[in-house]
Amino acid sequence: MKRIITTFAALAALIPAFSQEVWEISPKDYEISNSDLRKAKEIIKSNPGKTLVFPNPSEGAQWFPEASLGLFMHWGIHSVAGAQPSWAMIKGYRWNGGYRTRKEYYDWAKEFRPGEHPFEYLKAASEAGFKYAVLTSRHHDGYALWPSKYGIGTKQYLGGRDLVKEYVEACREAGLRVGLYYSPRDWHYPGAMPDEEFDVATRGQKRVLPKDNDEQYARFLGYVMAQIEELLTNYGKIDVLWLDGMGWDGIEDQHTEAIYSWIRSLQPDIVVNDRWSNVTNPDDPNGNGYRVGDFTTPFEGLKPTYSHIWTRGGGGWGFDKTGSFRPMSWFMEEFVASRSFGGNFLINAGPDKDGRMMPGFYSKLDSLKAWLSHSGESLMGAGLTPGVRFSNVPLTSRGKDIWYAHLERGFKGQASVLTGRQPKSVKYLRTGKDITYAYRSGVLTFTLGDKDRSFTDDVVKIEF
Repeated sequence: MKRIITTFAALAALIPAFSQEVWEISPKDYEISNSDLRKAKEIIKSNPGKTLVFPNPSEGAQWFPEASLGLFMHWGIHSVAGAQPSWAMIKGYRWNGGYRTRKEYYDWAKEFRPGEHPFEYLKAASEAGFKYAVLTSRHHDGYALWPSKYGIGTKQYLGGRDLVKEYVEACREAGLRVGLYYSPRDWHYPGAMPDEEFDVATRGQKRVLPKDNDEQYARFLGYVMAQIEELLTNYGKIDVLWLDGMGWDGIEDQHTEAIYSWIRSLQPDIVVNDRWSNVTNPDDPNGNGYRVGDFTTPFEGLKPTYSHIWTRGGGGWGFDKTGSFRPMSWFMEEFVASRSFGGNFLINAGPDKDGRMMPGFYSKLDSLKAWLSHSGESLMGAGLTPGVRFSNVPLTSRGKDIWYAHLERGFKGQASVLTGRQPKSVKYLRTGKDITYAYRSGVLTFTLGDKDRSFTDDVVKIEF
């Protein structure tokens, strides 16, 4: 009997250590109502009929092309440790920023206690020149920043505090258009991500699908739609919805146009990106398909850049504990590339667990504000390049008779612009003074001396 008791005690001692590595999900958190399930099934069965027009032709959506500059904030329980949002749970993933088990990751929910006024930085961003903001209302980890009826989030961990509401109110007070990021994927949802998906070595392996897989997908879609409906009906006008990938194993058709039509029924003036899912190309059914939306987000970090990470010390898209930011010369180069090719520049900076930005953020805003005070007309609301082969420096425009030549930090020597017409004036925006130039055979040339260079982005305005 003594041997049996000793053995039992040894096994009992192992249980706490083992349980620390196990992350348990409660299916009850995700039980949707019959009406939510019915909405999802109606979407699945629906045929949109009339093809949606992209981008959104609504008059209330026409602000977006000229908005120029937006602030992206990846904020959530990952901000407690300055970890990569969600991807820190993927073992062996190159960009996870330091692997954490699911239990380690979700335990941060207990430490995520934002301060009383976590969005004070939005006013500073607006004053510096930003026109809209986008906040991660829920990332792939499933933690909702509002007390959603379904799933996990502030309802369980912050006594029902509504951080989305606080953010929306702060945006409006600051004069910023309101944008919400929402990930249709939820790695916390029961059955959405089997254990093998959390390891690069086994990620993507085919698995046997359950017989009721279609029904499970319908329930998942109902959950996603219910959360999106909360976001689009509880906070007044939402200007931007930034989706980040719908998917369910074994389901090919994600009913993209039906979903976008439904979203517009809730918010007629909204602009939505192209990341709900890929759509099969009827001319190439075996290809990669294409994505539909009001604006394109091909991939972060490629030029022209539509969203990028401002910090550089760690944390990926989330909070960077080092507090270091990339130089303004880098910022301006990316901003110019975006506007030159007709895009908006959505730059990311992650707040800390209290919802505050590091001091370096404000110093960068000061630099941006100073630059925009003399050269902002070349980017804010400006048009795209008249032609990438017309010049050896990036160009933006304003109508047919104004071109802007951007001499970035790395540029040296003579700028050459094929205008095909004699300019009326050539002016250096930072000083407001006319500069000496030459015009021969349709080509305008000029040089800024070292004493005139700021080595950030020096803009020369060409008027015809």
